[in-house]
Amino acid sequence: MKKSELIGENGFVLAAKAIGTAVKETEKSGLRGVENWIPRLMERISTGRLIAVAGSPKLHVYDTNFGWGRPNKVELVHVETGEAISLAEYRDEQGGIEVGLALNRNQMDEFVAIFEKSLNTL
Repeated sequence: MKKSELIGENGFVLAAKAIGTAVKETEKSGLRGVENWIPRLMERISTGRLIAVAGSPKLHVYDTNFGWGRPNKVELVHVETGEAISLAEYRDEQGGIEVGLALNRNQMDEFVAIFEKSLNTL
């Protein structure tokens, strides 16, 4: 996917579809092509085209109780060190997803502008 497509009017939607397609392809192919994973990873690291994704809505982090009740808010601390996305189930609504995003200030400003523009087109 080209950067011009991502920063376009439907960039957020296109990115979500591309991620969904990649996940489905990985589910189908399993470990096929595993020998290329490390070289592709190294290429993305060297070009700055890598973002970490941590967590899952299936981990049920809001069901954790150490004796003083459910947490009010869960943050994945390790994602705050750079370009990363965290995922968790939404605390107060069944089936919802909570997404955390850690970017530098310029990247976050760009993301917010694109995200707001995408929301306005829905």
